[in-house]
Amino acid sequence: MTKLLARSLMLAPLIGVSDTLPKAASFWAICVLIVTLYGLGMCCIRNRLDERMQLMASLLIAAILVSCAELLLQAFALTLYQQLGIYLALISIQCVLLEHSGFFEAGQSKARVQLFSLFGVLLISLGALRGQIGSGSIAALAPGGLILLGLLLAGRQAWTHFSKPH
Repeated sequence: MTKLLARSLMLAPLIGVSDTLPKAASFWAICVLIVTLYGLGMCCIRNRLDERMQLMASLLIAAILVSCAELLLQAFALTLYQQLGIYLALISIQCVLLEHSGFFEAGQSKARVQLFSLFGVLLISLGALRGQIGSGSIAALAPGGLILLGLLLAGRQAWTHFSKPH
């Protein structure tokens, strides 16, 4: 799973959309939906195409799914669409990166659940913390989000270190 996280682009949306809890939760739900639909779509055609055509199909499917999500958000949740902005487009790039790293191969279901669970926990935690601290503070800005993310990850690392028997 660390290999997958190292090759992902999740840091930018993690910091960018986690300034409020509703925004963070909405982005996570949209991301999980798009990546799941992308995985299903590529599963149907992956074995029928050569490597070069797989890349083209991958780009096309990811772009179509994100474009459809953007159009639906524009039609039914314009404010949310405006708040999520450019971060929605990063989902398509994330899909292609995950495809290239073998994320959608058979036997990776546990890694998929772990990756999106971790991403969801981090998004929701940051959204809740940054929303509670308030919009007038540095926590609402990207540097504050990065600092809070670092503190959450350091706390998790300390927890796992001290909870292991020595």
